Amino acid sequence: MVKYRQETDSLGTIDVPSDKYYGAQTARSLIHFSIGQEKMPIEVIRALALIKKAAALTNAELKLLSEEKKNGF
Repeated sequence: MVKYRQETDSLGTIDVPSDKYYGAQTARSLIHFSIGQEKMPIEVIRALALIKKAAALTNAELKLLSEEKKNGF
């Protein structure tokens, strides 16, 4: 049996499976836009992670990001 949590956005409250990390807007999109079951390739996810890490390191070097947040990447 799937457990749900309630998430709220500008359109109101919606039940979201509690084992999912997404919120209300994504839950609504899954209901209204059937775009398939394809997932993003892992190589793309890793590339995006590297870009975010590079941005964090650069922003920390420029003192625009705390060391604590930088180390989160």
